[in-house]
Amino acid sequence: MEKTISGTPKELATILFSLQQDKVYEIKEVKKIRSLSANAYFHKLINELARYNRSIGFAISDEEMKIDMNLSYGTLATDDNGKIRGAKVPKGTNIQDFYPYAKKYKEETDCDCYIFYKRTSELNTKEFTQLIRGVEVNCKEVGIKTLDDLEFQKMMEEYEREYNNRTSY
Repeated sequence: MEKTISGTPKELATILFSLQQDKVYEIKEVKKIRSLSANAYFHKLINELARYNRSIGFAISDEEMKIDMNLSYGTLATDDNGKIRGAKVPKGTNIQDFYPYAKKYKEETDCDCYIFYKRTSELNTKEFTQLIRGVEVNCKEVGIKTLDDLEFQKMMEEYEREYNNRTSY
């Protein structure tokens, strides 16, 4: 049975010296998950939207719908210097094999150029709100029910609290 040890770096430094020295240990950052209600709501809408599209003849999986919505309403991925992340790949390369949230923005003679969007699990509260609101627009257009503004605000306030707890480590 694995034993989990957690604490701040100073607390862990003290504990590490008391562990068996002939064993190998793994240390990883503890990250709290985002609001389950916001995440569940997002996936509920994505799944209903995909189901609607399948019912009218479009062959799209729930995961493909999630990617499509993230490419439409998500947030561009940037590096530590604020530069937009992307890739230039040989023509015909299926970029989805390497990174699912990539959108082609330019074709060159021998290659295609893509920009990357953040994975949904990496979005902060503002970014996740933007994504959900975009998905809601698509849902409302086809008659899928969404939360009213007060319920949505309450859910996102919970998300904000949990996001702040997760990033304050």
